[in-house]
Formats: sequence, C-alpha cells, structure tokens
Amino acid sequence: MAKPLRVLAVEDSENDLLLVMREIRRGGYDIHYLQVETSEGMRAALEEQEWDVIISDYVMPRFSGLDALKILKGSGIDIPFIIVSGNIGEDIAVGAMKAGAHDYILKDNLARLVPAIERELGDAETRRQRRLADEALKKAHDELEIKVRERTAELRAANEEKEKLIQELRKAITEVKTLSGLLPICASCKKIRDDSGYWNQIEVYIKAHSRAEFSHGLCPDCAKRLYPQFFKDIKS
Repeated sequence: MAKPLRVLAVEDSENDLLLVMREIRRGGYDIHYLQVETSEGMRAALEEQEWDVIISDYVMPRFSGLDALKILKGSGIDIPFIIVSGNIGEDIAVGAMKAGAHDYILKDNLARLVPAIERELGDAETRRQRRLADEALKKAHDELEIKVRERTAELRAANEEKEKLIQELRKAITEVKTLSGLLPICASCKKIRDDSGYWNQIEVYIKAHSRAEFSHGLCPDCAKRLYPQFFKDIKS
C-alpha cells in the first residue's frame, strides 16, 4: 500500500517537477503536492496546510532555494528541506547544508532522492518526539513547582498560625498569676505581707497576684455586728 506524502515543491520547471514526483512515486509513496515559484506562494502554502517535506530547486528566475530555506526557518516549522538541482558546485552545496538544508540531490542522480526523504522523515519524527518529551517534562516540572509553592504557602500559613497561637499562650501565661505557698497574714487586721516586706490589704494583694476582681459587701455576721439596730427591728 502506497504511503501518503505531502510535498511542497519549490520549482519553476514543470518537466523537472514531473520527473521528481515520478521518482518519489516509484519509491512507494502516494503524493499530494503543490508547486510554488515565489516567496509569496511559499508563505501562503506554509500557512494554509501542513507538509511532510519540501523539495526545492536551487536557482529559479524569481526565487531561490536559499530564499525558500530562509522562509521555512522563519516560520518555525521543522520539516525536511531537500535541494534537488542541476549541476552546482560542492562549495554551494556545502553552503546550503550549513544554511539548514537537510540534503542536496543532483537532478541527474534522482535515485538518491527517496532514501534521503525516508531518512529525513525519520529524523524529523525523532526531533518531534524529542520536542514532545521536552514539553511534557517542562509541563511536569512547572506543575511540580506550582505544587511546591502551594505547599510551601500552606506550611508557612500553618507555621504563622502556630506561632500566633504560641504567642497568645505565652501572653496568657504571663497574665495568669497564681497564689501558692505560705502567706504571712496578720491575725488581727488580716493584712498580708508581700515579697518586699510590705503589708497590704488582702484584696490588694490578691488582685496584684491573680486575675480576680472584688465586689464589696457584708456577710450576715458583720452586718449584725455593725448595724445591730436593723436586726433588732427585724427581730421585734
């Protein structure tokens, strides 16, 4: 079964083009091709559809193989570019290869064309697979970086919350004051001696050493002792 092949032919000679296409068909390919002879035609062809290989003459009246190669490079498309031309000097062929052509074939030696196409198609597929692998690796790397940044932000927020809680606990601890141990207290007036040797009212001392607040009142015994007249009236 013939293998499909999309060929963009940069060629001004109809006869030479037919010879090239016949040689490719003999190699087992089912060809779809388009002939262009100008820079405008080549740019339009590259924009309108995809191609598997470009076969270009080297010298044409209004265009050249090197000009076509520059257009291909400028497009960023990576497909084989093979020059098929008449007699050109070795220095010209080497210059074309250095400029980015993948191979050059003389028109009187078209037997080399199909093997060159197959080789370059294989190399192009290898480059394509490598690009896909690099893109997948970059995507995985970028996704990992995003996850690392997100996790780092989560840990930072958790640490900040933890530090905030620790500071609140430390503040609470400093605010909590407890009474413990033996307290020197006067048996008569009930004043308490503090650590500096001063005697303070018991409520002053407790308030200074705890978070307790006082509300003053009279117990029943004190009320009877201080205001006996009220209790006599009540009793009578």
